[in-house]
Amino acid sequence: MNTGKTADRRVNETEIEKLYAFTGQHYVAYYDVQTELVDHLANAIEAQWAINPAISFDEALKIEFRKFGVFGFTTILEERQAALTGKYNRRILAEFRRFFRLPKIILVIATVYVVFQLLNRSDYPDYSILGLFVITFFIEGIAAFLWLNKNKKQQKITGKKWLLESIMKNIYFSFPLLFLSNGFNIIYQIMNKIEMGFRTILLFSILLVLLYLFLYIRMKILPKIFQEEMNEIVKKHQIIK
Repeated sequence: MNTGKTADRRVNETEIEKLYAFTGQHYVAYYDVQTELVDHLANAIEAQWAINPAISFDEALKIEFRKFGVFGFTTILEERQAALTGKYNRRILAEFRRFFRLPKIILVIATVYVVFQLLNRSDYPDYSILGLFVITFFIEGIAAFLWLNKNKKQQKITGKKWLLESIMKNIYFSFPLLFLSNGFNIIYQIMNKIEMGFRTILLFSILLVLLYLFLYIRMKILPKIFQEEMNEIVKKHQIIK
């Protein structure tokens, strides 16, 4: 709630919980989106009280909800999901670009060199490349299912669903699902049509290293970012109360 208003009447803790229940009844299942809506509704209701202190909480809430139109909170939820998806895709790219600055770029180049040497000295570089892609798929898949299992346990304990977690699930499962559907076949077809020379092996070496960089970002960096975001939302809930 905004504490800068001059009105004496404020939304109390019981009414805050009613706002959370109200958003849940109107198909907003995600706790982080609920918190944003509750903050907005609480400020809007207090703004009404500043003009007309006699209006009841329920009537003020009805007035504010009508402003969301016939689709209620659905449009807000869709917009928030699109905004957060875009935000974290940009964050992934930002973290990815960090590896191409000193001193990390030296490690990236060294890793590409090592992978290239291993593949170039292999008697069957094509199968080695394919095997590395398959290993990547299994690592991603295992990481995704471990995270999903952990997430379900947390939901049972807290009773809360997060839009952030839904987006993170999409990010975790994107590569395994893509690889399982068409990726394996596409890579296999490409390798059958091109000669495994110096340039081809170098290209696949770079591609594999880039793929593992994305894997590292999704497995190690993003979960920390999500946790920080969740902690901020919980703090915001406490402030609203």
